[in-house]
Amino acid sequence: LEKMLQEKEFALKSLEVSRTKALTKLATTVDKFDELHSLSESLLAEVENLQSQLQERDSEISFLRQEITRSTNELLTTEESNKKYSSQINDFTKWLETALLQFSVHCDSTNDYECTQVPVYMDMLEKKIGSLISESDELRVTLQSKDSLLQAERTRMEELLRKSEALESSLSQKDSQIGLLRRDRTSGQPSRFINLPGTSEIEQVNEKVSPAAVVTQIRGARKVNTDQVAIDVEVKDKPLDDEDDDKAHGFKSLTMSHIVPKFTRPISDRIDGMWVSGDRLLMRQPTLRLGVLLYWIVLHALLASFI
Repeated sequence: LEKMLQEKEFALKSLEVSRTKALTKLATTVDKFDELHSLSESLLAEVENLQSQLQERDSEISFLRQEITRSTNELLTTEESNKKYSSQINDFTKWLETALLQFSVHCDSTNDYECTQVPVYMDMLEKKIGSLISESDELRVTLQSKDSLLQAERTRMEELLRKSEALESSLSQKDSQIGLLRRDRTSGQPSRFINLPGTSEIEQVNEKVSPAAVVTQIRGARKVNTDQVAIDVEVKDKPLDDEDDDKAHGFKSLTMSHIVPKFTRPISDRIDGMWVSGDRLLMRQPTLRLGVLLYWIVLHALLASFI
């Protein structure tokens, strides 16, 4: 019985030991359960965060795909527009080349690719426009000289007209005197113009020259005076017409503005004169207007291409 009691006690002790071990394991398990629960909650929050990030990345990927499609479409449209613009520029260069040939301007470059470049044509047009401006300045100087000559001719013509009027009046007086002398001779009466100045001359002429010859001489003198008065002023009246045109257009000097000071009047007058001469030249030469228009178009096309 003691042996059995000892065995039972030993078994009881072993059961208590195992029970204590189980209790310790249960306590540790309970403790770990709280940690695992908190860990699981943190893992769930992280999973939710990762899912939200995944959704954001999906939305970004879809947006990037849309941007890629839009960029590809824009690239295709830009390529088509570049092709179109390149064809237009080629057509424009060909047309510009023909226009330069009309201006008698030839490309000096040996390379055809360099010859068809727009800057070369711009230089040529600039040189041509510069030469035309210098020609316009020379024409302005010649016009001024012709204006002075025209004024001199006008004064001379006025003097000739006054002389012709005086000669016509004196000739009409002498015609009347000759008629009276003829009537006096035919009637046999003495001359009534003896005391008048020039009567002795008229009597000498009547004695030496026949009346028909006197009339022909008077008519010849009238003809010569008329020929002297007939002056060709058709070509020289153009500067006056230009001055009338300037007055009609209401052109005002630069000194009329409040920006340009008055002490720069000689320079501003010279600039105004160059402007007016260039305006006249542009109005009279359509080819020059075409060249200026071409230069303006090419300059803006180059600026647009650089931008």
